[in-house]
Parts: sequence; C-alpha cells; structure tokens
Amino acid sequence: MDKEEIYELGLPAKEAYMPFINFAISHIDKEDKIIDVGGGEGAFSYELIKRGYNPVCIDINEDYIKKSKERGVESYVMDSTSIDFDDNSFDVVILFEVLEHVQDFEKLLMELKRITKKRILITVPNCTGIEQLKPGFTYEHLLARDHVNFFTKKDLEEALSKYFENYKVEETELLPNTIGLSNWLNYIIFGLNRLKLIKATQIYYRLYAVIEMED
Repeated sequence: MDKEEIYELGLPAKEAYMPFINFAISHIDKEDKIIDVGGGEGAFSYELIKRGYNPVCIDINEDYIKKSKERGVESYVMDSTSIDFDDNSFDVVILFEVLEHVQDFEKLLMELKRITKKRILITVPNCTGIEQLKPGFTYEHLLARDHVNFFTKKDLEEALSKYFENYKVEETELLPNTIGLSNWLNYIIFGLNRLKLIKATQIYYRLYAVIEMED
C-alpha cells in the first residue's frame, strides 16, 4: 500500500468549528482589529463577522481566498511567514489549525509577534499522550499528509517560550467522544478505556494557546 492511500490532503474548514469561535470571542473585543492567519476559505472569519467582529483573512492559496471573499470577508493572498502588514497592525491574531502545516513555523511566530499588539490565539492538534493509543489506532487529523509539525504540550510551550514571555497552553477536548474523530474510532477508544487497555492518563485532542503581548 502506498502512503498516498493512507494520508490525505488537509483541506480548509468549510464551516467554522464552534469551539474555536467560542475560544476566539472569549479573548477578543468588538473594537479589536483581528487577523485570521491561514484562514482558508474564511469560515472562521465569516462566523466572527456574523457576531459583530471585523476580521481580515489571509491565506497563501488563491482559490481559498476567492471563496473567502465570496463570503464577504476582507481577504488577501499572503504568505503567513511574510505578512504584508505593518508592525502592530492588529490587536488580535487567530491561528486555528495552521501551525502544524507550516514548515518554518518559527518564522511564522516571529511574524505574528511583529504585527500583533494585544494577543495571539492558537490551536493545534495535540500529540501529548499519543503513545497511549494501542498500535493500529491514531487521531484522524494525523492522516493529513501536509502536517509537518507534531506538537505535544511541552513542544508548543518550548516553541512559544523562544519569542514570548506571557503565554498559556491548555490541553482540551478529552477523548473519547471528541468531535472531529470518526464514529468508529470514538467507539474503539471508548471500549479500550472501559477495558483498561489504555492507561488511566487522560488523552486530549487539541492544544489551545493564548499569548499575551507585552505592553
């Protein structure tokens, strides 16, 4: 079997994942200037607009940005590691499920630090505790062939510590019964938990990070 039969291309969200939206609105104000970096087809930006916020969406893919504009989102084709905005142009950056796809993610973090005045919000798939899943099982998101970075909580904290003083990383979305996994995998993981074939340590699906910029 060729690896292309196993791994799939990670595609942008067609609809916003609501826990991400709730995460965002708990850390932004209506008057904030917001940039959705790697925002794909603008699903998250569109949901924020419906709630009275005014985000800008950027992505390197022209087709995605075309669809984002069709949603009525102010959108630009732009490389996230070379963002064409001035220093301190935005109050808040949202970076949802992007960092794991960027080869030079440290350059991306430096760009986010440059353009942001208040806060950076990040989500990534969580690889902490993945060894506790028995051979043959994995998280659905790890089957995207364009994932180039795989973060544990410690990995992400170490990456952020190089550029930021004030940050917090939390593991979220406890397995099993996590939205985003296929039903059969949820069922198997639940069974392994009940049979105590998975260690008692809890396994979480995602990492959520909040970075507070220095005054």
